[in-house]
Amino acid sequence: MVRMAVADGRLHDAEVSRLRWNVRRLTGRVPTVEQVQADAVRLKEQGCPLETLLDEVRNRCNTRTRRMVVQAGYIIATADGEVPASEEALLLEIARALGIGPTEFHALVSPMALARALEGS
Repeated sequence: MVRMAVADGRLHDAEVSRLRWNVRRLTGRVPTVEQVQADAVRLKEQGCPLETLLDEVRNRCNTRTRRMVVQAGYIIATADGEVPASEEALLLEIARALGIGPTEFHALVSPMALARALEGS
């Protein structure tokens, strides 16, 4: 999720909030703002290859959990109100690597996109 948040090169306040919310939703614990920022710095410094992370998720997680990873990525990508091409490409790469094709990807994120559009109206 942190990789998605920094895909555009910056960690926005809204992305930090969404990361914290997502971690709480998925794990029951809430990281501090400082922990999220430290994770982003560590990610930039260490640069763990995305393929390595995705291989681990694909091998350790069932289909339901892999879908949740994609949805969590979408939630983070939309946190700042924009989904630049770099973030969209990363989302699609993540989905493909986790065995989620384009049709299923759009089915997973379409309800969330609709909810965001209705929030803004």
